[in-house]
Amino acid sequence: MQANTTLLAGKSYVPALDGFRGLAIMVVVISHYGLGKVIPGGFGVTLFFFISGFLITRLLIAEYEKEHRIDLKSFYIRRVLRLYPALFFMVAIAIGFTMFMGCGFQSGAVLSTLFYYRNYYMLFGGSLSPANCTRIFDITWSLSIEEHFYLFFPLLFMAFYRRPKILATLMGISIVSVLAWRLYLVATEGLTELTVYRIYHLTDTRLDAIMFGCLVSLILHQDRVGRYIRIVAHPAVFAGAIGLLFFTFLYRDGTFRETWRYSLQALALSVILPAVLYGKSYTSLMHWLSTPWLVTIGKLSYSLYLFHWVGVSVAENLIGGERLKAPWLLTAVPLGLLLSLLSYNYIEKPTARLRKRFGSTVETAPLIADSTLVTERPFVG
Repeated sequence: MQANTTLLAGKSYVPALDGFRGLAIMVVVISHYGLGKVIPGGFGVTLFFFISGFLITRLLIAEYEKEHRIDLKSFYIRRVLRLYPALFFMVAIAIGFTMFMGCGFQSGAVLSTLFYYRNYYMLFGGSLSPANCTRIFDITWSLSIEEHFYLFFPLLFMAFYRRPKILATLMGISIVSVLAWRLYLVATEGLTELTVYRIYHLTDTRLDAIMFGCLVSLILHQDRVGRYIRIVAHPAVFAGAIGLLFFTFLYRDGTFRETWRYSLQALALSVILPAVLYGKSYTSLMHWLSTPWLVTIGKLSYSLYLFHWVGVSVAENLIGGERLKAPWLLTAVPLGLLLSLLSYNYIEKPTARLRKRFGSTVETAPLIADSTLVTERPFVG
Protein backbone atom coordinates (compact mmCIF):
# COMPACT_ATOMS: atom_id res chain seq x y z
CA MET A 1 0.00 0.00 0.00
CA GLN A 2 1.38 3.37 -1.02
CA ALA A 3 1.37 6.12 1.60
CA ASN A 4 -0.55 9.25 0.81
CA THR A 5 2.40 11.61 1.20
CA THR A 6 0.36 14.65 0.21
CA LEU A 7 -1.47 14.29 3.52
CA LEU A 8 1.40 13.15 5.71
CA ALA A 9 3.07 16.57 5.77
CA GLY A 10 0.91 19.42 4.65
CA LYS A 11 -1.65 21.99 5.65
CA SER A 12 -4.62 20.42 3.91
CA TYR A 13 -7.56 20.00 6.23
CA VAL A 14 -8.29 16.44 7.33
CA PRO A 15 -11.76 16.35 8.93
CA ALA A 16 -11.01 13.08 10.77
CA LEU A 17 -8.39 14.90 12.87
CA ASP A 18 -11.14 17.17 14.15
CA GLY A 19 -13.14 13.98 14.69
CA PHE A 20 -10.38 12.58 16.90
CA ARG A 21 -10.33 15.86 18.75
CA GLY A 22 -14.10 15.69 19.14
CA LEU A 23 -13.75 12.26 20.75
CA ALA A 24 -11.06 13.59 23.08
CA ILE A 25 -13.10 16.54 24.32
CA MET A 26 -16.22 14.39 24.81
CA VAL A 27 -14.23 12.00 26.99
CA VAL A 28 -12.88 14.89 29.08
CA VAL A 29 -16.21 16.69 29.46
CA ILE A 30 -18.29 13.59 30.25
CA SER A 31 -15.71 12.56 32.82
CA HIS A 32 -15.86 15.97 34.50
CA TYR A 33 -19.65 15.89 34.52
CA GLY A 34 -19.55 13.02 36.99
CA LEU A 35 -18.71 9.84 35.07
CA GLY A 36 -14.99 9.89 35.81
CA LYS A 37 -15.10 6.41 37.36
CA VAL A 38 -16.29 4.81 34.10
CA ILE A 39 -15.05 7.27 31.44
CA PRO A 40 -11.24 7.66 31.26
CA GLY A 41 -11.07 11.44 31.21
CA GLY A 42 -7.30 11.41 31.55
CA PHE A 43 -7.04 9.52 28.27
CA GLY A 44 -8.82 12.38 26.53
CA VAL A 45 -5.99 14.68 27.60
CA THR A 46 -3.38 12.14 26.45
CA LEU A 47 -5.11 11.99 23.07
CA PHE A 48 -5.02 15.79 22.85
CA PHE A 49 -1.30 15.74 23.65
CA PHE A 50 -0.57 13.11 21.01
CA ILE A 51 -2.47 14.97 18.29
CA SER A 52 -0.76 18.24 19.22
CA GLY A 53 2.66 16.74 18.63
CA PHE A 54 1.50 14.99 15.47
CA LEU A 55 -0.05 18.07 13.90
CA ILE A 56 2.54 20.67 14.88
CA THR A 57 5.33 18.48 13.49
CA ARG A 58 3.33 17.96 10.31
CA LEU A 59 2.93 21.73 9.92
CA LEU A 60 6.59 22.44 10.64
CA ILE A 61 7.65 19.86 8.06
CA ALA A 62 5.30 21.38 5.48
CA GLU A 63 6.64 24.89 6.11
CA TYR A 64 10.27 23.77 5.99
CA GLU A 65 9.78 21.74 2.80
CA LYS A 66 8.16 24.74 1.09
CA GLU A 67 10.19 27.66 2.45
CA HIS A 68 13.44 25.87 3.50
CA ARG A 69 13.16 27.65 6.84
CA ILE A 70 10.88 28.11 9.84
CA ASP A 71 9.65 31.62 10.55
CA LEU A 72 9.80 31.48 14.34
CA LYS A 73 8.37 34.96 14.84
CA SER A 74 5.26 34.14 12.81
CA PHE A 75 5.01 30.73 14.47
CA TYR A 76 4.86 32.22 17.96
CA ILE A 77 2.53 35.04 16.91
CA ARG A 78 0.13 32.45 15.48
CA ARG A 79 0.26 30.52 18.76
CA VAL A 80 -0.53 33.67 20.74
CA LEU A 81 -3.40 34.59 18.43
CA ARG A 82 -4.72 31.04 18.53
CA LEU A 83 -4.68 30.57 22.29
CA TYR A 84 -4.82 33.91 24.09
CA PRO A 85 -8.08 35.54 22.93
CA ALA A 86 -10.34 32.76 24.28
CA LEU A 87 -8.07 32.41 27.31
CA PHE A 88 -8.42 36.13 28.14
CA PHE A 89 -12.20 35.71 27.94
CA MET A 90 -12.08 32.72 30.27
CA VAL A 91 -9.76 34.48 32.73
CA ALA A 92 -12.02 37.54 32.86
CA ILE A 93 -15.00 35.34 33.74
CA ALA A 94 -12.93 33.42 36.29
CA ILE A 95 -11.78 36.63 37.97
CA GLY A 96 -15.35 37.83 38.25
CA PHE A 97 -16.45 34.48 39.68
CA THR A 98 -13.70 34.27 42.31
CA MET A 99 -14.42 37.81 43.48
CA PHE A 100 -18.15 37.05 43.60
CA MET A 101 -17.45 33.94 45.70
CA GLY A 102 -15.36 35.93 48.15
CA CYS A 103 -11.92 34.69 47.10
CA GLY A 104 -10.94 38.18 45.96
CA PHE A 105 -8.50 38.91 43.15
CA GLN A 106 -6.05 36.03 43.07
CA SER A 107 -2.97 37.43 41.33
CA GLY A 108 -1.05 34.15 41.56
CA ALA A 109 -3.87 32.20 39.95
CA VAL A 110 -4.28 34.76 37.17
CA LEU A 111 -0.58 35.10 36.39
CA SER A 112 0.04 31.35 36.43
CA THR A 113 -2.81 30.94 33.95
CA LEU A 114 -1.81 33.74 31.59
CA PHE A 115 1.88 32.82 31.58
CA TYR A 116 1.31 29.06 31.34
CA TYR A 117 2.83 27.76 34.53
CA ARG A 118 -0.50 26.84 36.06
CA ASN A 119 0.40 23.14 36.34
CA TYR A 120 3.43 23.91 38.53
CA TYR A 121 1.63 26.63 40.48
CA MET A 122 -1.15 24.19 41.33
CA LEU A 123 1.42 21.95 42.99
CA PHE A 124 3.75 24.48 44.54
CA GLY A 125 1.50 27.54 44.90
CA GLY A 126 -0.89 26.15 47.51
CA SER A 127 -4.07 25.87 45.42
CA LEU A 128 -4.80 22.16 45.92
CA SER A 129 -7.75 22.59 48.27
CA PRO A 130 -10.88 21.11 46.65
CA ALA A 131 -12.97 23.82 48.29
CA ASN A 132 -10.90 26.67 46.84
CA CYS A 133 -12.94 28.56 44.21
CA THR A 134 -9.70 29.45 42.41
CA ARG A 135 -9.83 25.90 41.02
CA ILE A 136 -11.76 27.49 38.17
CA PHE A 137 -8.33 28.32 36.72
CA ASP A 138 -6.99 24.77 37.07
CA ILE A 139 -8.25 23.51 33.70
CA THR A 140 -5.34 25.35 32.06
CA TRP A 141 -2.79 22.91 33.50
CA SER A 142 -2.69 20.95 30.24
CA LEU A 143 -2.41 24.13 28.18
CA SER A 144 0.72 24.89 30.19
CA ILE A 145 2.27 21.60 29.10
CA GLU A 146 1.47 22.30 25.46
CA GLU A 147 2.88 25.83 25.65
CA HIS A 148 6.11 24.54 27.17
CA PHE A 149 6.31 22.16 24.22
CA TYR A 150 5.66 24.97 21.71
CA LEU A 151 8.48 27.00 23.22
CA PHE A 152 11.27 24.48 22.71
CA PHE A 153 10.17 22.06 19.98
CA PRO A 154 10.44 24.41 16.96
CA LEU A 155 14.02 25.14 18.01
CA LEU A 156 14.80 21.42 18.23
CA PHE A 157 13.13 20.87 14.87
CA MET A 158 15.11 23.64 13.17
CA ALA A 159 18.38 22.38 14.59
CA PHE A 160 18.02 18.76 13.47
CA TYR A 161 15.43 18.49 10.69
CA ARG A 162 18.14 18.07 8.05
CA ARG A 163 19.39 15.11 10.12
CA PRO A 164 16.13 13.24 10.70
CA LYS A 165 17.78 10.19 12.28
CA ILE A 166 19.29 12.38 14.99
CA LEU A 167 15.98 14.20 15.43
CA ALA A 168 14.08 10.91 15.74
CA THR A 169 16.68 9.62 18.21
CA LEU A 170 16.30 12.72 20.38
CA MET A 171 12.53 12.30 20.33
CA GLY A 172 12.93 8.68 21.37
CA ILE A 173 15.33 9.61 24.15
CA SER A 174 12.88 12.18 25.50
CA ILE A 175 10.07 9.61 25.49
CA VAL A 176 12.14 7.05 27.37
CA SER A 177 13.49 9.69 29.77
CA VAL A 178 10.01 10.83 30.81
CA LEU A 179 8.96 7.24 31.49
CA ALA A 180 12.17 6.64 33.47
CA TRP A 181 11.50 9.80 35.49
CA ARG A 182 8.00 8.63 36.39
CA LEU A 183 9.36 5.24 37.42
CA TYR A 184 11.99 6.94 39.57
CA LEU A 185 9.45 9.19 41.29
CA VAL A 186 7.19 6.27 42.17
CA ALA A 187 10.14 4.14 43.31
CA THR A 188 11.56 6.84 45.59
CA GLU A 189 8.42 8.63 46.80
CA GLY A 190 5.79 5.90 46.61
CA LEU A 191 2.20 6.37 45.50
CA THR A 192 1.53 9.33 47.76
CA GLU A 193 -1.26 11.76 46.87
CA LEU A 194 1.32 14.43 46.11
CA THR A 195 3.35 12.16 43.81
CA VAL A 196 0.27 11.02 41.90
CA TYR A 197 -0.84 14.63 41.50
CA ARG A 198 2.61 15.65 40.31
CA ILE A 199 2.89 12.86 37.75
CA TYR A 200 -0.50 13.63 36.25
CA HIS A 201 -0.09 17.41 35.91
CA LEU A 202 3.54 18.38 35.33
CA THR A 203 5.33 18.88 32.03
CA ASP A 204 8.36 16.78 32.94
CA THR A 205 6.12 13.75 33.60
CA ARG A 206 3.60 14.09 30.75
CA LEU A 207 5.60 15.39 27.78
CA ASP A 208 6.13 11.93 26.29
CA ALA A 209 2.63 11.71 24.77
CA ILE A 210 3.31 14.86 22.74
CA MET A 211 6.70 13.55 21.64
CA PHE A 212 5.13 10.27 20.53
CA GLY A 213 2.93 12.31 18.18
CA CYS A 214 5.96 14.24 16.90
CA LEU A 215 7.89 11.04 16.25
CA VAL A 216 5.03 9.40 14.36
CA SER A 217 4.61 12.48 12.17
CA LEU A 218 8.33 12.51 11.35
CA ILE A 219 8.41 8.78 10.59
CA LEU A 220 5.41 9.06 8.27
CA HIS A 221 7.03 11.86 6.31
CA GLN A 222 10.39 10.12 6.00
CA ASP A 223 8.80 6.79 5.06
CA ARG A 224 8.00 7.60 1.43
CA VAL A 225 7.10 4.02 0.49
CA GLY A 226 4.49 3.66 3.23
CA ARG A 227 6.17 0.86 5.18
CA TYR A 228 5.06 2.25 8.55
CA ILE A 229 1.45 2.56 7.42
CA ARG A 230 1.46 -1.02 6.11
CA ILE A 231 2.67 -2.22 9.50
CA VAL A 232 0.23 -0.25 11.68
CA ALA A 233 -2.70 -0.94 9.33
CA HIS A 234 -2.17 -4.71 9.51
CA PRO A 235 -5.28 -6.16 11.21
CA ALA A 236 -3.25 -7.99 13.87
CA VAL A 237 -1.20 -4.91 14.75
CA PHE A 238 -4.26 -2.65 14.79
CA ALA A 239 -6.21 -5.10 16.95
CA GLY A 240 -3.24 -5.39 19.27
CA ALA A 241 -3.14 -1.60 19.68
CA ILE A 242 -6.86 -1.49 20.48
CA GLY A 243 -6.39 -4.30 22.99
CA LEU A 244 -3.41 -2.52 24.57
CA LEU A 245 -5.46 0.64 24.91
CA PHE A 246 -8.30 -1.16 26.67
CA PHE A 247 -5.78 -2.92 28.91
CA THR A 248 -4.54 0.48 30.13
CA PHE A 249 -8.13 1.36 31.03
CA LEU A 250 -8.87 -1.88 32.88
CA TYR A 251 -5.62 -2.65 34.71
CA ARG A 252 -5.90 -0.73 37.98
CA ASP A 253 -2.50 -1.34 39.60
CA GLY A 254 -1.36 1.98 41.06
CA THR A 255 2.27 1.77 39.99
CA PHE A 256 1.30 0.84 36.43
CA ARG A 257 -1.19 3.69 36.21
CA GLU A 258 1.31 6.33 37.27
CA THR A 259 4.17 5.06 35.10
CA TRP A 260 3.58 2.76 32.12
CA ARG A 261 -0.05 3.72 31.46
CA TYR A 262 0.71 7.02 29.70
CA SER A 263 3.50 5.52 27.60
CA LEU A 264 1.44 2.54 26.48
CA GLN A 265 -1.57 4.70 25.62
CA ALA A 266 0.60 6.91 23.44
CA LEU A 267 2.18 3.83 21.87
CA ALA A 268 -1.29 2.50 21.03
CA LEU A 269 -2.20 5.85 19.48
CA SER A 270 0.97 5.64 17.39
CA VAL A 271 -0.71 2.71 15.64
CA ILE A 272 -4.38 3.69 15.74
CA LEU A 273 -4.24 7.27 14.50
CA PRO A 274 -2.05 6.77 11.38
CA ALA A 275 -3.82 3.51 10.53
CA VAL A 276 -7.21 5.22 10.57
CA LEU A 277 -6.03 8.35 8.74
CA TYR A 278 -3.98 6.67 6.02
CA GLY A 279 -4.71 2.93 5.99
CA LYS A 280 -7.07 1.80 3.23
CA SER A 281 -8.58 -0.88 5.45
CA TYR A 282 -10.09 1.63 7.87
CA THR A 283 -11.92 4.04 5.58
CA SER A 284 -15.21 3.36 7.39
CA LEU A 285 -13.66 4.60 10.65
CA MET A 286 -12.18 7.55 8.77
CA HIS A 287 -15.60 8.43 7.37
CA TRP A 288 -17.24 8.11 10.79
CA LEU A 289 -14.66 10.42 12.32
CA SER A 290 -15.42 12.88 9.51
CA THR A 291 -19.15 13.04 10.23
CA PRO A 292 -20.37 16.63 10.63
CA TRP A 293 -21.59 16.33 14.23
CA LEU A 294 -18.27 14.92 15.46
CA VAL A 295 -16.17 17.38 13.46
CA THR A 296 -18.33 20.19 14.82
CA ILE A 297 -17.49 19.13 18.38
CA GLY A 298 -13.83 18.99 17.38
CA LYS A 299 -13.93 22.54 16.06
CA LEU A 300 -15.41 23.66 19.36
CA SER A 301 -12.97 21.66 21.47
CA TYR A 302 -10.71 24.50 22.65
CA SER A 303 -13.60 26.62 23.86
CA LEU A 304 -15.38 23.55 25.23
CA TYR A 305 -12.28 22.57 27.15
CA LEU A 306 -11.98 25.98 28.79
CA PHE A 307 -15.62 26.80 29.42
CA HIS A 308 -17.11 23.45 30.37
CA TRP A 309 -14.85 23.74 33.41
CA VAL A 310 -16.19 27.22 34.14
CA GLY A 311 -19.65 25.62 34.23
CA VAL A 312 -18.36 22.81 36.45
CA SER A 313 -16.72 25.27 38.86
CA VAL A 314 -19.79 27.49 39.09
CA ALA A 315 -22.06 24.50 39.74
CA GLU A 316 -19.66 23.01 42.28
CA ASN A 317 -19.47 26.21 44.29
CA LEU A 318 -23.10 27.34 44.01
CA ILE A 319 -24.99 24.02 43.91
CA GLY A 320 -22.61 21.59 45.61
CA GLY A 321 -20.24 18.79 44.69
CA GLU A 322 -22.83 16.13 43.80
CA ARG A 323 -22.44 15.82 40.05
CA LEU A 324 -24.98 14.02 37.85
CA LYS A 325 -27.80 15.53 39.90
CA ALA A 326 -30.35 17.57 37.92
CA PRO A 327 -29.71 21.00 39.55
CA TRP A 328 -25.96 20.56 39.13
CA LEU A 329 -26.22 19.51 35.48
CA LEU A 330 -28.76 22.23 34.67
CA THR A 331 -26.21 24.76 35.89
CA ALA A 332 -22.94 23.32 34.55
CA VAL A 333 -23.97 22.10 31.09
CA PRO A 334 -25.92 25.08 29.69
CA LEU A 335 -23.45 27.61 31.10
CA GLY A 336 -20.43 25.78 29.69
CA LEU A 337 -22.05 25.32 26.27
CA LEU A 338 -23.25 28.92 26.04
CA LEU A 339 -19.82 30.33 26.88
CA SER A 340 -18.16 27.90 24.45
CA LEU A 341 -20.38 29.02 21.57
CA LEU A 342 -19.81 32.67 22.40
CA SER A 343 -16.08 32.12 22.52
CA TYR A 344 -15.94 30.21 19.25
CA ASN A 345 -18.17 32.51 17.22
CA TYR A 346 -17.14 35.90 18.55
CA ILE A 347 -13.52 35.37 19.65
CA GLU A 348 -11.92 32.36 17.93
CA LYS A 349 -13.34 32.97 14.44
CA PRO A 350 -12.40 36.68 14.21
CA THR A 351 -8.86 36.03 15.46
CA ALA A 352 -8.53 33.14 12.99
CA ARG A 353 -8.78 35.71 10.21
CA LEU A 354 -6.10 37.79 11.91
CA ARG A 355 -3.73 34.81 12.05
CA LYS A 356 -3.72 34.63 8.26
CA ARG A 357 -1.57 37.79 8.24
CA PHE A 358 1.21 35.77 9.87
CA GLY A 359 1.24 32.80 7.53
CA SER A 360 -1.64 30.75 8.85
CA THR A 361 -3.66 28.94 6.21
CA VAL A 362 -6.67 28.74 8.50
CA GLU A 363 -10.05 29.63 7.09
CA THR A 364 -12.88 31.09 9.12
CA ALA A 365 -14.68 27.79 9.34
CA PRO A 366 -18.38 27.31 9.98
CA LEU A 367 -19.27 24.82 12.67
CA ILE A 368 -20.57 22.33 10.12
CA ALA A 369 -17.75 20.27 8.67
CA ASP A 370 -16.52 21.20 5.21
CA SER A 371 -13.96 18.85 3.74
CA THR A 372 -12.78 21.50 1.29
CA LEU A 373 -11.43 23.77 4.01
CA VAL A 374 -7.72 24.30 4.45
CA THR A 375 -6.79 24.91 8.05
CA GLU A 376 -3.96 24.97 10.53
CA ARG A 377 -6.14 24.19 13.56
CA PRO A 378 -3.65 23.35 16.34
CA PHE A 379 -4.78 20.91 18.99
CA VAL A 380 -4.96 22.17 22.57
CA GLY A 381 -6.10 20.21 25.57
